[in-house]
Amino acid sequence: MISPDLPITKSSEDKLNRESFAESLANVILQSTFPTSFTVGLYGAWGSGKTSLLNMVIEQVEHRNTDVVILRFNPWLCSDPKQLITQFFKQLASAIKIKKPTADSVCELVDQYADLFDAASLIPYAGGAIAAAGKMFTTKARNRMKRKSNDMQGQKDEIIRTMVKENLKIIVSIDDIDRLSEEEIIAVFQLVKALADFPNAVYLLAFDYDVVVRALATVQHGDGREYLEKVIQVPFEIPAPSMASIHDALFSKLNGILGDIPDSRWDKATWAELFQYGVKNYIKSIRDVIRYSNVFYLKYQLLQEETDPIDLLGLTCLQVFEPAVYSTLNNYKDMLCGSISGYSYERQHTDEEKIKKAISDIFSDGIAANDKAAKRILGILFPKTKVALEHSYSFGRYYDYRKFLIHCNIAVPECFDRYFSLSLGDDAIPTATMRNIIYEANESEVVTNITQLYQDGKIIRLLEEIEAYANKGDSKNIPAERATILTRCLCRMWSSFEVEEKGFFTVPFAWRLLFCVDPLLEVVDTAERFSFLRGIFEDKTVNPPILALLLQDFETQHGRYTDKGSNEDKQAISLDELLELEPVFKSRCIDAIDSGTALSQYGGLNFLWMLSQLDEELVKHIKETLVTDDISLAKVISYCTSRGKTAVRLVVETRQVNKETLSEFIDVAEAYRRIGIFVTTREFLRLPTENQKDVIAFIIAMKRDENNSPTEGLVAEDAIKNELQKILDAIQLIEV
Repeated sequence: MISPDLPITKSSEDKLNRESFAESLANVILQSTFPTSFTVGLYGAWGSGKTSLLNMVIEQVEHRNTDVVILRFNPWLCSDPKQLITQFFKQLASAIKIKKPTADSVCELVDQYADLFDAASLIPYAGGAIAAAGKMFTTKARNRMKRKSNDMQGQKDEIIRTMVKENLKIIVSIDDIDRLSEEEIIAVFQLVKALADFPNAVYLLAFDYDVVVRALATVQHGDGREYLEKVIQVPFEIPAPSMASIHDALFSKLNGILGDIPDSRWDKATWAELFQYGVKNYIKSIRDVIRYSNVFYLKYQLLQEETDPIDLLGLTCLQVFEPAVYSTLNNYKDMLCGSISGYSYERQHTDEEKIKKAISDIFSDGIAANDKAAKRILGILFPKTKVALEHSYSFGRYYDYRKFLIHCNIAVPECFDRYFSLSLGDDAIPTATMRNIIYEANESEVVTNITQLYQDGKIIRLLEEIEAYANKGDSKNIPAERATILTRCLCRMWSSFEVEEKGFFTVPFAWRLLFCVDPLLEVVDTAERFSFLRGIFEDKTVNPPILALLLQDFETQHGRYTDKGSNEDKQAISLDELLELEPVFKSRCIDAIDSGTALSQYGGLNFLWMLSQLDEELVKHIKETLVTDDISLAKVISYCTSRGKTAVRLVVETRQVNKETLSEFIDVAEAYRRIGIFVTTREFLRLPTENQKDVIAFIIAMKRDENNSPTEGLVAEDAIKNELQKILDAIQLIEV
């Protein structure tokens, strides 16, 4: 689909409705006879389609009359005026020989005529001859010039007589004359006017009128127009194509690139605004169409499934026509992406001022060729900037994170970089992979894909995508059978995900399960929903901590065990159904304790709070009997340990053991005594590393309490690692 910036070669490629003119001109040329040469001038600026029009005229001539001698002469291939003239006649002789093999005499005469110019040290120009390098003529030189001029004229007369006899019709097209040097331009017109003004020879000359007039002014002492009028019998100013034709050509190109793009990926209203207020202002010629569509094609082929096509069209427009603006955008990601969502008027006002400053920097010093159009495009691509660009709220789109994430819009921070790097970021998930997981893969394949994404460190991004798809619009587009597969897989796999929660405002990882499951359950028919959920609660591969998450969510929806009231609109199941799930959950928790699996898995005790709401005495008994051995005690300490970040002079990762919670299981001082002995034994090495770190955090915190430390039980991760390494080294020394 890449289009070289080349003229069309045949009428069938015409997009600007010039075929009828080409047909008419071809008919006039073929139906007329001329006693001397006849010259048509096609005037047009660079990129106006002169060459395409020439090609169509020649095509029409060849189609109607196969006997016409046609020479497409390219003066660009010549290095100087002398070679230009010589080569013209050499090529003319060859063209005649190819078209009229029987006209040997004409070919020979024209070839000899070329040799005369090749041998001459003087090349005649308008009204006489000009010496090379401005040398002064001697009398001998003047006589030699006169003899050669007589020889040339005689040779030319012989050519004319022979051409008339052979009844030859010659059409010569000479293009891009305005790109030649002044001397070469003058040589071309002297050639047409005097040296090759043969009968029935039609010259089609294409050039920029103003450029040629300036060059010819050196011949006519400042009046190039007068000279041009003597050479051109039919001047024709190529009209600029209609904007409608140019835009139709653009749409045709884009249709070919995009193909049958689904309606879900093409926002007609957004494209209408982007084109009308932005792109349209830059597309002025077919050359603009070619440049724009070529760049878009290359970018779209690289990431067609990973970008929004309309956003890519908008950004490409800035890249091609506003390169100074485009080159700065990558530096303003934070200011362009997302939305303004300040929690106070003052904060919102501050954010708006920052965005205005960024826009001012991007469009500094009249950097944009079309300031208004470029800003309109920016406002559509990045809704956050509308306030800074003073666009009305009815202009462009409203930012919707979930919708924009699914469509890979540029205004989403996670998608922004790929529009510039043309590759997916390290944390990105290919759209094809996501769609396969959401809509196509069987249950086994879903598990395999999720496992791989978890191993690649992309589990949070995956959950954000699933949440976005599940919340996509009012009409839920995930079928019920797909929702049940996704829910079941997530619940079964959740205990295997160990994810560190980073940042002060990080969403707790456990919540992400509910963010996905709640909207997925909405698409399951209410008559089948409870049966499906009961199956989840009875599924031995779904661990009790996951069931506790789900059950607490359902209880909260009914206003149970929370300060909040019930929310009937969000209730996944009825109260009676909820009460049926509670004993199933209780039974699963008891099994996990009795079998020891609750302590064998990381976070395996995280069901105790929910269980205590249902049966406080049972949980009290469990806590009293759970710490009978040191491994179990260490697991309980881990259960009572939280992780986070603390800002003092620097932001550091910390752990903190909740001693109040631990005291529900065992006397804290007794736990400290037992753990102090336990960490000196090889049995300590049986614990997973994270459990070991929690135990060390507890020991350090207890030591600090003995020394009246003011850190309130918070222990920095670095301190934990250092102390753990000392203990491990000590154990190794004991063994040796």
